[in-house]
Amino acid sequence: MISLISENWLLFLIALLIGVATAFWAWAMSGRESLTDGFDANDGLLEKAGDAVPPAPETTQAPEPVVPAPAPAPTPAAVSPKPAAPAAKVTPPPAPRPRKRPVVEETPPPPPSGTPNIPPAKGDPDNLRLIKGVGPKLNTLLNNLGVTRYDQIAAWKEAEIEEMDKYLESFSGRITRDAWIDQAKYLAKDDIAGFEKKYGKL
Repeated sequence: MISLISENWLLFLIALLIGVATAFWAWAMSGRESLTDGFDANDGLLEKAGDAVPPAPETTQAPEPVVPAPAPAPTPAAVSPKPAAPAAKVTPPPAPRPRKRPVVEETPPPPPSGTPNIPPAKGDPDNLRLIKGVGPKLNTLLNNLGVTRYDQIAAWKEAEIEEMDKYLESFSGRITRDAWIDQAKYLAKDDIAGFEKKYGKL
């Protein structure tokens, strides 16, 4: 047997190598199939696990709010001074009103007794009320004093006017102020047109 092996050792070595190689090849193939089967099983598990657990939603982060930077504080030079409030107007107190002095009406002196010292009237009496400024009361007073005609009044001078004023009471001064002398001259001459042209309608 030993001699047989020694004579054919090369064949035995080749057969041994072929057997070892075949065994290694068979072992390698079986290991690859087991690994492939294992991977397929894991893939199924992964797929099942993926079906059971839904994928987590992607969270979108909200943009952070933009906070504006605070405005720089104005420098003392940039701050404009506030306008000064206008000074309140001081109104001076009203001046005291002057007291009104009581008006003392000067009462004319009472007329002298009797009648004025003037030339008497000659002829029928005229209507003295045609003279502007002579009303009913004054007409009565003149008649009582003896004055009844236009020509009588037209002939008066300064002395007669002063004499008559003393008796006219509150009507003193009316002879000159109302131009009785000039009016009487027109009426004494019966110059109605000249009278109305100067003094108005009768």
